[in-house]
Amino acid sequence: MDKLEVMTPYGFEQKSKIKPFGTARGKELHTELNNTEIIINSIKENKRKYDEIERCFCRIKDIKNSLKRSVNLEVLDEVELYEIKYFSMVIDELIGIYKELNIDITNINFQSLEYIFKLLDPENKKIPTFYIYDKYSERLRDIRKEKTKLENKIFFEEDEEISAALKESRLDMVILEEEEELRIKKLLSEEISKYINVFKENIEAIGSLDLLMAKSKLAIKYNAVKPELTDNMEINLEGTLNPEISEVLKAKDKTFTSVSLNLKSGTTVITGANMGGKSVTLKTMVLNVLLGQMGFFVFCKKAAFPVVDFIYFISDDMQNISKGLSTFGAEIIKLSEMVECVKKEKGFLVLDEFARGTNPREGFYLVASLCKYLNKFNSISVISTHYDGVVQDDMTHYQVVGLKNVNFNSLKYKINLNNKHSVEIIQENMEYRLEKVGKESMVPKDALKISMLLGLDEEILDIAKDYYKAEK
Repeated sequence: MDKLEVMTPYGFEQKSKIKPFGTARGKELHTELNNTEIIINSIKENKRKYDEIERCFCRIKDIKNSLKRSVNLEVLDEVELYEIKYFSMVIDELIGIYKELNIDITNINFQSLEYIFKLLDPENKKIPTFYIYDKYSERLRDIRKEKTKLENKIFFEEDEEISAALKESRLDMVILEEEEELRIKKLLSEEISKYINVFKENIEAIGSLDLLMAKSKLAIKYNAVKPELTDNMEINLEGTLNPEISEVLKAKDKTFTSVSLNLKSGTTVITGANMGGKSVTLKTMVLNVLLGQMGFFVFCKKAAFPVVDFIYFISDDMQNISKGLSTFGAEIIKLSEMVECVKKEKGFLVLDEFARGTNPREGFYLVASLCKYLNKFNSISVISTHYDGVVQDDMTHYQVVGLKNVNFNSLKYKINLNNKHSVEIIQENMEYRLEKVGKESMVPKDALKISMLLGLDEEILDIAKDYYKAEK
């Protein structure tokens, strides 16, 4: 959202209202993605025209309050009338540029405000200034002429009594002038109020075009793709990236390992080694599906998924100290909300190391039960866990490759040569790629090996090895 660079107050307003479309607005989501695709192609072909549009956007001010005042029959002041005149001038410029693009975007319908501009430019000077012109009223013109005559006389008059009398007369003219100006401003305000729907349509069009252009520029910058919206409950992601983490890694001359996976309705379990990047994988997956549901192009080589009613992501940062809840307590409360949704609607549910905050035996029972329970619904559920034995025959099982293919002796030697960067060395050798495995595949027992690589005391390691042997 920080990278979504809207430029107008109406674009900012639409940006603040961005949310998932949901199945009830599935057609609108299709339209939004199609419109973004049209703008992307148009920007690539007409860069200069879009630069001109952006220059127009820079001149757009928020006139909604002035329009509201005119509808309420309040008299607009000269600054407000100037801003409305300027807005009308910019709109007509925008219409000219937009027509030259020859694109048809649903919900973007600019309407000419030429009448309003001429109303506020009675002398046809076509310049972005405004005051109460003489041309609005012969009476106003006569009053001002008389006032000017009196001011000239006052300037040359040397007699104080005559000068005082002239000043009194001038004051009368000033009052008459203000009264006439007020009458004219009232008439102008009333006339503007008749065009409120035209103004609203233009404001909506500006906001929509601004937001679409921002989405399109974001997609071009990151080489994002249009997600395919499907009718079946299946999520296919290929070469998926997390842009924020990718940029952090790029700054360190490292590369983000893209995520590719196929998720079907029911339960998918992801297991993997410690430090294997399961949380980053889940966040990357949720981020892209969520963006797609909100009408964004996604950071993938290819993506296909359905329009869903809800997305839940329950992770290890659920702790709410202010409410006196532990991580586990917060997880259970959120899980209860999620279960109520899954009973009624179709959605996407992701749980990262659920029940890690309770003892291992109870944690295993809860995760196994949850996997089995969610597997019967027509929603897509993903659970990452370090517990063995939770995957059943009709579930999909992915595993992070991790350190499975690493030569530990060689890795240990590298770490011994550079102890200060032991964690970085392990991360460089960690394979974050996911591979589909069978239900019988056990969670990699890399904790002991990583502890050894990071230099944990030998005595502690020996005791741990005895426990491992006893378990076998």
